Amino acid sequence: MVMKMIIIHWFLWIIWIFVTFLMNKGTKRTTIACFLLLFILLSSNTLTWHQIELNLSIVLLSIISSFLLIKSRRKLFLFFVCLCISHFYAALQLWNITNPVWVFAPKLLIFSLLLVCFILFVTSDLLERFVISVTSIIYGEIIYSIVVYPLGWNIIIGDVFILNLLAILSCIILLFHFYTEIKMKLQDILVLMEQQNKRWTNE
Repeated sequence: MVMKMIIIHWFLWIIWIFVTFLMNKGTKRTTIACFLLLFILLSSNTLTWHQIELNLSIVLLSIISSFLLIKSRRKLFLFFVCLCISHFYAALQLWNITNPVWVFAPKLLIFSLLLVCFILFVTSDLLERFVISVTSIIYGEIIYSIVVYPLGWNIIIGDVFILNLLAILSCIILLFHFYTEIKMKLQDILVLMEQQNKRWTNE
């Protein structure tokens, strides 16, 4: 558990260094760098209430994602999508408790693949995909905690599994975005080459 948290911290520090020193100067770079730095500082701190522990970095993520959801032009659609995926995530967690045999692969891998299929299908906008993934997982974890709270279990909202899941989803979404961008640019280049060839043949 501690080793996984150390890996996440180093990964976040690398991203922060990349954003701070390699991105173009501007308000966007400053905002992202400040958010990453605050996220790193809060990721080791928790709030405890009864048997529930709440990671402060998850609180920060939920506030920002909720703000972006409210500011979106398609807020009702995104809210409905987040509601569906959050209940699906909570159902996966409960199913994992009652039927652990179905986990034929690492739990993190199965959850990532199932969730990213929904997220990539419902929207093509990069920011909306991030908002949906963060909001759905956080509120799905809250729904799951509400269900198991009467059992008297020690509940951690924002543990290493959630941070790893969010990191993997973000990486997959970014890789898919880069893939589609490269594919579109290659198609444009091929179209331009065909047009140029037609001009040469006509001449």
